[in-house]
Amino acid sequence: MDGLDILKKDWKKQEEHLPKFEAKEIYAMLKKKSSSIVKWIFIVSILEFVFWIGLEVFTSVQGYNDIIVDMDIDVLYNTIMIINYAVILGFIAIFFYNYQQIRITDNAKRLMKKILITRKTVKCYVWFNIIYFAITFMLMNFLVIQNMEEFQNVNIWIFMAIMFGIMLIFIGLIWLFYRLVYGFLTRKLYKNYKQLQTLDL
Repeated sequence: MDGLDILKKDWKKQEEHLPKFEAKEIYAMLKKKSSSIVKWIFIVSILEFVFWIGLEVFTSVQGYNDIIVDMDIDVLYNTIMIINYAVILGFIAIFFYNYQQIRITDNAKRLMKKILITRKTVKCYVWFNIIYFAITFMLMNFLVIQNMEEFQNVNIWIFMAIMFGIMLIFIGLIWLFYRLVYGFLTRKLYKNYKQLQTLDL
């Protein structure tokens, strides 16, 4: 049990006799914890972005992007990547904005509202990444089989079914990562929200 839980438990026991400032102390601790959680959401999103950029650079150095150029779909591929990174950067900016708003807010109701907005933003971020990955993965594989001579004698539906299975595995891994990292952080954030509801400020 951390300091906040002890303070909150003690406050509940002495609810009728406790002075008003103790509720404000609990609010201050919840605000600090919420701010820290949102800061970690922001940091993790940056690390994730750096990881994908690094992976893109690695594949380019290894010559994997030459295949895309040979198939004459490099413009489409680059467009997909630019849109993806632009949207992710947009989410990162929103995470930072949410962090700043929670850090400076001095009102319990506004803090609760910001917590809900942050949780909703994280959910949108997760679903965007999963759906965008699924669409681009299947699209790029379809274009590969259509443009490479090595695949001309391959049944396109069998190939796409195999790729669909591989895609589901990747989506499962991505979802597990998001569930463990972002899910953990948003659950803690929601716990703070529920505790804020009990305060009389």
